[in-house]
Amino acid sequence: MASGGSFSNSIVSGHYKLKVDWSQAQDVSANTSTVTCKMYLINDWSIGIGSRANTCTIGGTAKSFTSPALSGTGTHALGTVSQSVSHSSDGTKSITISAVFKIQATLSGSYYEQIAAGATVTLNTIPRASSVSGKAAVMGQESTVTVTRASSSFTHTLKYNFGSVTKTFVTKTDAVSVTWTPPLSLASQVPDAVSGTCTITCVTYSGDTKIGTKTCTLKLSVPASVKPSIGSFTAERVDGTVPSSWGIYVQSKSKAKLTVNGAAGSYGSAIASYSISGGGFAGASESLTTGFLNSYGDITFTATVTDSRGRVSAAAKVTITVERYFVPYFETYISQRCDSSGNLQDDGAYILGNALYNRAPCGNNNRVTRTVYYKRSSDSQWTNAGVIFSSGDPILFGGGQISTEYSYDIRYTITDQFNTVSVQDIVSTAAVVMDFKCGGKGLAVGKVSETDNCFEVSEDWDVKVYGKLLKDYIKSIAGSMYPVGSIYMSVS
Repeated sequence: MASGGSFSNSIVSGHYKLKVDWSQAQDVSANTSTVTCKMYLINDWSIGIGSRANTCTIGGTAKSFTSPALSGTGTHALGTVSQSVSHSSDGTKSITISAVFKIQATLSGSYYEQIAAGATVTLNTIPRASSVSGKAAVMGQESTVTVTRASSSFTHTLKYNFGSVTKTFVTKTDAVSVTWTPPLSLASQVPDAVSGTCTITCVTYSGDTKIGTKTCTLKLSVPASVKPSIGSFTAERVDGTVPSSWGIYVQSKSKAKLTVNGAAGSYGSAIASYSISGGGFAGASESLTTGFLNSYGDITFTATVTDSRGRVSAAAKVTITVERYFVPYFETYISQRCDSSGNLQDDGAYILGNALYNRAPCGNNNRVTRTVYYKRSSDSQWTNAGVIFSSGDPILFGGGQISTEYSYDIRYTITDQFNTVSVQDIVSTAAVVMDFKCGGKGLAVGKVSETDNCFEVSEDWDVKVYGKLLKDYIKSIAGSMYPVGSIYMSVS
């Protein structure tokens, strides 16, 4: 940029000219310029005058100077003045310079009091605050701020403002590229968001003099690693009808209470929601009590929490082992007449029974009680046989009191911790080819007759009916008959 300039004005058709040469010198720290003006009289017609008192006004300030006595022609130095001028805050300045030379002479027959010259000049802009810029940054990770210096002699102090936190991260550096790491703790300033606006302030110095300040903004993000956490995730048995002494979960009998413990946000965030799932159950609070556990084996439950930033914690898991349970059941059972030694005998007064059953062991905690009852088929009162049977092992009962004249109902019962299951069998009378009921009108084939006005057939005998009339009759009534137990009617 130009360091100065000149301007002039003349009289008597240009034969007498006042010329002003001006120059400038900047004081960057003070934001001022010293303007110096040198005045000259240039004449090609001869002159002879004495010393004069004159003025030069610089930016509104009048400065006096005394010109020497002048004679002859040529370029004559009249005087020099200087004035300090303050620039605007942005470093710019325009001023008016004017000079008056008191010539006070009669020239070509006319009297001239003075020659005046003036001009408005623009001073060089004094560099002020440097500018600053930066790219989006992540808390806890190194980033770069760039300073565009207004002057190579300037130094800069940089600071950031984020939320309520303001901190200087470099002081009076002459570097134009500055690395900085925004601390992770700034995340607490945005507890409900994953980013915010950070302001970088650049304070420019010339030596120890503060020149000015400029700012820029950038996006400052919370790193993905900042998320809520779960202290622990626990499962607690809800035993219900399961004895607490068993210390186990039992399928369809136990429940589980799942609890998220010590859930916490990170750097100021709050826990906004919970999620617990597993085993076919789900909940949205810090605790979930399941329904009865329908499956068995290892069941894994998973919990997460979401914070006010929308960040989801790492999954916490807990696995429980559920013992299988099913209602006990009989696979097979049989009851037969026998003698006192357990030998099968059609007219035996004892019963040889054998029942094969299955039950859920539940870790060998689920014990069963087994009971055998019997009664005459025609009676309503049951008698406890007083024996305990093991699955698949024969048992002898009846004590020789099983009359050959009657059929007997046999009931096998097993009871575990939760259910009682019974099956019923029948033992027929003593086996005979045919028997007429004594004192009545009953007739039985393959067994002793027990019922008046009834034709009975032993369950161990098959029945074949021959003859068209009977066959047709059976067909006609078959549609209204229903099978009972394991007896089915087939008509051909």
